[in-house]
Amino acid sequence: MYNSELDTFLAVAEAGSFSKAAKKLYISTPAVVQQMNLLEKRLNVQLFVRNTHGVTLTPAGIEFIQWSRQIIFDCQQAEKELGKYQQKIVFASGYLNGQTLSSRLIPQFQKNHPKAQISFREINDYQQIPAEVDILEMTYAKEPLSEHEFSFISIVPSPLRVALPASHPLAKKKQLSLQDLAAQDLEIVAPSIAGSEDAMLSKLLNVRPAVKLHYYSVFNKAVVNQAQLTKHLLLIPEAYSELCHPYIVKPVSWSFATSYGFYCRKPVPKLVQEFIDLAQKSW
Repeated sequence: MYNSELDTFLAVAEAGSFSKAAKKLYISTPAVVQQMNLLEKRLNVQLFVRNTHGVTLTPAGIEFIQWSRQIIFDCQQAEKELGKYQQKIVFASGYLNGQTLSSRLIPQFQKNHPKAQISFREINDYQQIPAEVDILEMTYAKEPLSEHEFSFISIVPSPLRVALPASHPLAKKKQLSLQDLAAQDLEIVAPSIAGSEDAMLSKLLNVRPAVKLHYYSVFNKAVVNQAQLTKHLLLIPEAYSELCHPYIVKPVSWSFATSYGFYCRKPVPKLVQEFIDLAQKSW
């Protein structure tokens, strides 16, 4: 929304050089010089003193740094607030996203909102979610998503299951008991990450012979591959069953489950909230 010349100005001010700023911005040096010339002409003030060693800021340039940062911040905040009225939803799609709920809800949502634009953005790093992403489908986790940027809305409980190789002796059972897990090596998401229930961990730790727990921080294909290599069992939410292939998933004789739903970017846009309302009515 703001002119990109402000970004270029701040880059030059920080680098003290047109050429260094150009490298940082991945544009040509003549393009940087042209933008700064136009900016000075528009403001009718000199922002830089040019010399053979680079550039230095004039008093006007020093003062304009604060104004530039404020303008950029205000524009970003305005875009964020006006996003409440947008007619588009961008879903994140990644290794933690099975899209189980979304795929069932989107057709009905499109009927209710024929003008809504729905798109998907693939993500690989859950600590750096692209700014345009509005919503992610996944189980509740204390990390890696920032609670300052996203709020979690639970839709359904996802029972905790055990995934194991088809060749494992326990694979023949329809349902596992706690005692079946005795002396087994079990991969489980770290309690500090998932917020696992203390009661469940207590039961697992009290099984005799003791269950050998191994903690992972993020569930992805690497965890499944490593489990296959070590012949370990996996404790997972039922919602992630399809991500465990070629492992097979078995229920356990307990009532433990984790919350499954959506992480929505704050503040929640009106259209996203209507999608969430549909999800809550559907389950």
